[in-house]
Amino acid sequence: MTESRLHNELLREVRAAAAANSALPGELELTARLGCTRQQLRNALAELERQGILRRRQGAPTTVDHVGLRMSVRLEDQFEHTVLLSRMGYQAGVEILSSQVERLPAEVAALLDVPEGSPALRSVKRWRADGQPAMLASGYLLLPDFDERALDESVFTAVTQVWNEPLVWEVATPGAEALDPERAELLERPVGTPVLTFELIGVSVSGRRLFYAFEHHLPEVVRYSFARSVRPPWAVL
Repeated sequence: MTESRLHNELLREVRAAAAANSALPGELELTARLGCTRQQLRNALAELERQGILRRRQGAPTTVDHVGLRMSVRLEDQFEHTVLLSRMGYQAGVEILSSQVERLPAEVAALLDVPEGSPALRSVKRWRADGQPAMLASGYLLLPDFDERALDESVFTAVTQVWNEPLVWEVATPGAEALDPERAELLERPVGTPVLTFELIGVSVSGRRLFYAFEHHLPEVVRYSFARSVRPPWAVL
């Protein structure tokens, strides 16, 4: 078994243990389940311990640090979603449901600071985790002209293909909403299911706003966390 596959399979066991609020099975049971050697398993356990996800003590069961598991997906970190899902131990995939060149609507053009009607490639994508829908995104990639082209499935490389400069940061505004019938069908969930949303504006290395997306994430698949500092209440302002 490869190291990456073992890491992913072990993370499945970790998520299951966390959901059940229980310790991980013993090494013998885990090696049988995962089809690996004890040394391979110990190396993988040590890596998750180093990341703060597991707590291990000699002679005691290995337990999951729930806060450490949450911090493994940081809101301020950005990964292409297939990478993010893979890092969590899911078998990840992405589907491009539609893609066509359109004129930017007024509300999106205002956010990208370009004239209304500017050309853009509009796409709808769906990510799956272990075969189940996990995320849905509808986005606009600003184009220098109306020439349709074959683009990479990742917006980070697509921007570079079109503009010859990379995205370097995003303005991400989180929110929540209940799924309407159209998105409920695409995410294979009942209408009204609560989901996490992100409105994203991608900024390139030159400072241009080149990308807009609105995403829907199922919170039972990925829960995001972020760390923030707390000012002491006795601080003098």
